[in-house]
Amino acid sequence: MRWRKNLKFKEFLQKEEPALEVFNKCHEIVFEGGDGNTEYLDRIAPEARLVYLTWCFDGEIHNGGFRQLFFNSLGDHCLEILEGLRKLKARKSIELLEKALVWFPESRPSIDRGERWKQLEPYKDDNKYELALEELDMEFYKYEDNLAGLLQNFVRNNEEAEINT
Repeated sequence: MRWRKNLKFKEFLQKEEPALEVFNKCHEIVFEGGDGNTEYLDRIAPEARLVYLTWCFDGEIHNGGFRQLFFNSLGDHCLEILEGLRKLKARKSIELLEKALVWFPESRPSIDRGERWKQLEPYKDDNKYELALEELDMEFYKYEDNLAGLLQNFVRNNEEAEINT
């Protein structure tokens, strides 16, 4: 492995966007030595995982909305992302993700991508589902929480947090 043990958030605080630097380091760690598609999230510590998954969530929604989140592998982590949003106090994002999750049985999407797709099959041609997700996307795009800003503050306020395990 190219990364050394015990990297901490404080090593990135001098950067203009420390959360972006933490995310980039996490990205490097979770993909190192793999096939380029498999993420080894167990290589990063809980606080770093919060930064990584929230940054990915933000990008996923901005790139293709909640539909894309549920379709792609990041959807395996929806409930963990929701917990991270709660820690960040990202109230609007929490509200929107919770509303999007109601389309799953007991609002609990499967952590298995294929199973998650099966959970959504009943809504394949459901206009109500499509319109509901589109509405949530539009609300998210207003960016009331500014997740990037919340993550910057999180990194600055947790300088002793470790990046890798």
